[in-house]
Amino acid sequence: MKFNRCIAIITAIFLIAISGLATADVLPGQVPENQIFSVGSSIDAVGVINEATSTVWQIGDKGLDALPNATGQPGNQTVRSGSIAIVTYSDFLMSNGGQIAEVKTFTMDTKAKTAGLYNIETQKVLTYTSQNGSHLMGAESFSLDVAGNWSTGLDDIVCVFSRANNSVTPAFCNKVTASSKLMSINTAQVQTIGGLTAVGQVSTVPAALNYQISVTPDVNSASGFADGIISTAFTVSVMEGRSDGRILNETAEPANGVYTNTKLFDLEFYDQLASTLTFVDTATVAGGISSFNKDFNYQSGIACCA
Repeated sequence: MKFNRCIAIITAIFLIAISGLATADVLPGQVPENQIFSVGSSIDAVGVINEATSTVWQIGDKGLDALPNATGQPGNQTVRSGSIAIVTYSDFLMSNGGQIAEVKTFTMDTKAKTAGLYNIETQKVLTYTSQNGSHLMGAESFSLDVAGNWSTGLDDIVCVFSRANNSVTPAFCNKVTASSKLMSINTAQVQTIGGLTAVGQVSTVPAALNYQISVTPDVNSASGFADGIISTAFTVSVMEGRSDGRILNETAEPANGVYTNTKLFDLEFYDQLASTLTFVDTATVAGGISSFNKDFNYQSGIACCA
């Protein structure tokens, strides 16, 4: 590649928030036994490198085989919805030679989080310089998939416009991904930061996925440019039900096998698709790169009176 044929400066910031009373994600709660672990690595070498990290994490309020029935059963009105979260993370680097310096950390904490804290956090800084025609390849990806059935009586919703015994969260199924790829890298400095939230202490804690990548020239590069191919992809897919708060009658008798205290909710709107949203952002740059920055921020959850 010749630096005078492609010089790229890309800076983009994406802030996506999906919120609203009784809409969007309700995260599952933590299991009784939780895990906390971290891996840190520091590499300074000349030669071949092959490094990989990956995890798959699934957690559900009522089990992983299938979404349970709605939780508005007798004596069970304050149990939150049957939410399931599926999380994947992967990262790899591979070269056929060259000089590489890398500092990397991966931390996982399966305990329930408050807003703004993460179950998975990652950081990586690497510098690479080709030798004798070598090059570097790599990829990093996050995926967060949260789905749940509708439920009633979420007692941790606090809003002056909502009645506690009429609070309903409709069904939902939302997935978000963030990824980056390094291809045919001859020289570059790359920094990535990621964070993901899949388990909340209360129903109002939003699902979250944040990812940042910055590619700049190696300070020791004589050309003053990073050289290679960089690509990123961010996707959001949202499917939401709707609640209009209608009540058919006030009776203690079951209808469709569902109780909500002494009031019967109209199920017509809670388990039918009411809204879809699809978002895709991709970018690819090849050649001499002076600056490449992407910052992706996603949140989805119950946000009352925002």
